[in-house]
Amino acid sequence: MKGLKIFLGATVVVGVIAFVKYLTTQAKLLKKICVSNTSLEWREAIVDAVKAKLQGATPELSIPLELEIRNFSDVEVEVKSIDFDLFFDNTKIGKVLSQQSAILAANSSSTLELDVDLDLQGQLLDLGLNIIAGDNTIELFGNLKIKASIYEEYNYPYQLRVKGNQILKQVGGNCE
Repeated sequence: MKGLKIFLGATVVVGVIAFVKYLTTQAKLLKKICVSNTSLEWREAIVDAVKAKLQGATPELSIPLELEIRNFSDVEVEVKSIDFDLFFDNTKIGKVLSQQSAILAANSSSTLELDVDLDLQGQLLDLGLNIIAGDNTIELFGNLKIKASIYEEYNYPYQLRVKGNQILKQVGGNCE
């Protein structure tokens, strides 16, 4: 009887250690993700939409945005959801929400095609003055929810700040 208790105790300890090691490994793997912008064409579309709204025309309120996601880990990961806010010279003008999931194979790269939903209802005077002032700063930031296993989900922050056609800041994971 004593031998059985020792065996069961050792089995439980080994199982707990293996489970903790698995979770730790998954958390490390989730940090081997890189998110980057593919082009700045969407920036010009946003400026054009703001100008159209100021001129009384009906602007395009859904702007395509592409992000490249690279998975440097040895396991498949799933992008569960995306939630970004869009600012034009510190004025919130839109949102990117996606509940579509995308699977990224191990050691691969994929392009996500998203839509920026513009909301140009408020603060038109400020937006107009900013357009006249010149090179405007557009900032996109928020989180991607990434999952690598049944147990592990990680909110991955992303930030992109653009002025003119120059990227001032881009933070999107481990992009070494």
